[in-house]
Amino acid sequence: MGISVADRAAELHARLHRHAHRYYVLAQPTISDAEYDQLLAELTALENKYPELATPDSPTRRVGSDLDSDFSKTRHQRPVLSLANAFSTEDLSAWEIRNRKLIPDVEFTYVVEPKFDGLTLVLRYEKGILVQAATRGNGEVGDLVTANARTIRSVPLRIPVDNGPVPPDVLVVRCEVLFTKDAFAKLNQQRIEEGEPAYVNARNTASGSLKQKDAQLTAKRDLSAYAYDVMFPDEFAPEDHFERLEWLRRTGFNVQTDVRQFSTLEEVAARVMWWKDVRDTLPFEIDGVVIKVSDSRQVRQLGVAGKDPRGAIAFKFPSEEATTILESVTPQIGRTGRITPTANLKPVFVGGVTVSNATLHNYDQVEQLDLRIGDTIRIKRSGDVIPYIVGPLKEARTGSETSILPPDHCPACREALTRKRDGVDLFCPSPRCSERILRKVIFFASRDGLDIEGLGPNTIQALIEAGLVRDEADLYLLKEKDLLPLEGFAERKTSELIASIDRSRGRGPEKLLVALGVNGIGVVSARLLLGRFSIEQLMAIAEKVNTIEEEVPAKLLQDGKELSHVLLQKMHLKDPVGASLEQLSIEGVAASLTELLTLLQPLLALDGIGPTMVQEILDWFKETENRDLITSLQAAGMSFESREQAPSSQVLEGKTFVITGSLEGMTRSKARAWIESNGGKVTGSVSRKTDYLLAGENAGSKLKKAAALEITVLGLNELKDILNETDRTDHAE
Repeated sequence: MGISVADRAAELHARLHRHAHRYYVLAQPTISDAEYDQLLAELTALENKYPELATPDSPTRRVGSDLDSDFSKTRHQRPVLSLANAFSTEDLSAWEIRNRKLIPDVEFTYVVEPKFDGLTLVLRYEKGILVQAATRGNGEVGDLVTANARTIRSVPLRIPVDNGPVPPDVLVVRCEVLFTKDAFAKLNQQRIEEGEPAYVNARNTASGSLKQKDAQLTAKRDLSAYAYDVMFPDEFAPEDHFERLEWLRRTGFNVQTDVRQFSTLEEVAARVMWWKDVRDTLPFEIDGVVIKVSDSRQVRQLGVAGKDPRGAIAFKFPSEEATTILESVTPQIGRTGRITPTANLKPVFVGGVTVSNATLHNYDQVEQLDLRIGDTIRIKRSGDVIPYIVGPLKEARTGSETSILPPDHCPACREALTRKRDGVDLFCPSPRCSERILRKVIFFASRDGLDIEGLGPNTIQALIEAGLVRDEADLYLLKEKDLLPLEGFAERKTSELIASIDRSRGRGPEKLLVALGVNGIGVVSARLLLGRFSIEQLMAIAEKVNTIEEEVPAKLLQDGKELSHVLLQKMHLKDPVGASLEQLSIEGVAASLTELLTLLQPLLALDGIGPTMVQEILDWFKETENRDLITSLQAAGMSFESREQAPSSQVLEGKTFVITGSLEGMTRSKARAWIESNGGKVTGSVSRKTDYLLAGENAGSKLKKAAALEITVLGLNELKDILNETDRTDHAE
């Protein structure tokens, strides 16, 4: 027999009250905001359908409270209300229809602004001086945090600033206090360096920072405040909300610059999607957008429904964070043999998709997060980023949780696992590990590798199990007669696969080197390497370095590091190595050290290739099985000889470009080839050596860094104009 409607409402009452207490009073939430919103939405729907269930103490009848018994209280001049939520364009349409029924025959204009994921701060100014700052509290009464608010640099202590408009005698402004993403990351990095655990939730940390008893502690936290509403006086010119925001900006407040005004709901819906698309590139966290009727006189006519003003609504994005259960952890083996723990989760909907697993970096991270099987954990998914675990909710532990121990042996081949020089990651050292072979061949055939159409993971698995493929070179030895007897290999599929493999021979030496999976080697660095060294030279250098290192007494090296690793760091940092030469001459190996320096310098001299990448190159090429693979590929007709052609023009000679975002009408790889064909150079990261950033739609952090370094940003048409202008000049001469 199912639960009755009344019993379900009572259950929701109890759960919501309990979670509100844990969140607002104890600051120890055990569910995410999205899960709380779902429970509240369910109760609201029940009460709307069955009004007799709406008791005076219902969670739907009050604004949440963040009151703290340690602070003095103040009553707000006007109630600090929350907003009703919308989750779809249909919800927005229903909101507009309700408002049109209340005020017929009028035209609404809307303002769309970000819904900051922070906490409310109410600022009171008298004759232009900040005299009081308070939290929202329960909407009627808030905690006084005036001294702390004065430490936030974006809160003006006196207005107007810089000859702005004169404010009324009493002005009350509503703001949002938050950490920017960079500020929160820096705070956590500082805590880690001091041996303290990192904070998990930026909003909760901002709330705790604002409510410090000692304002000097708040001052050490890099909080930001954004103003977004005038709460008093009611009749205040300008009456238009969009114009009020501009008035606040000119008066000296920090106002978000991407707020826009629209005359139709269709335009509003498009802007909502724009905010959703750029959400991950913003300097601060948002969990949706707020749509407001712009005319404040209409807002006053619309009034309030319960605790929600009818003149505004919050469009909530799918939550990027949720809570779920960590059911198990499975070690996964990568193509390099690196063991990566994968968290298996109770399926949960987050960031618009259902998530059932999340990747952990390594077992050290498992220990640092203090994760245990059976934990209730927070997971986060931003945009298309792979979900990751934020941390466990220790308050929800029951004592039945179990520890997670790293494996001692490879789960596929049972070889004893080892650690490399950094001592962090576990590795399977066996080159014949079936799982390693599978992952290597999958990468070799993938789009990032040689893009062999029709050769997916299942097909590769079948070929390995049949004994036909033991490494990447075996792909080029396959014949139709070998494949036809296998299950699922019809004549057409077989002939197409053989043809696709054969076409991959023409992908070029750079793509071939990338497909081998040397850590950190992409197309650009592969082109640099093969433009300076032959594949045989790289193998010879790695083998010679290995021989020299075996001659150096281990007692002269620290922390088990190879000599090449030590010298690469010194050379990169331009540290003097004379002392090292003098010390080693005592041991009689100075000549070997000099030879090693001679071998390493040309590699490190390549622009864009640093000591870590050089070490990865040396490590890969010194392995016998990797050198054997290159020999086998060459025997199969694959070439590593660079076919780089001279640029068709020198228009961009000496200019370094970085490409970011989606370019209209051209892929980034084609743009790279176009720049290089005109003498330019393309690198992967923005630095002071960068001359131009070629930016398309949805450009992210590279665009911000370019702006900070005052690097010229070009669109595709602007680059074409430069080339065309230079071409016209050349013809004129």
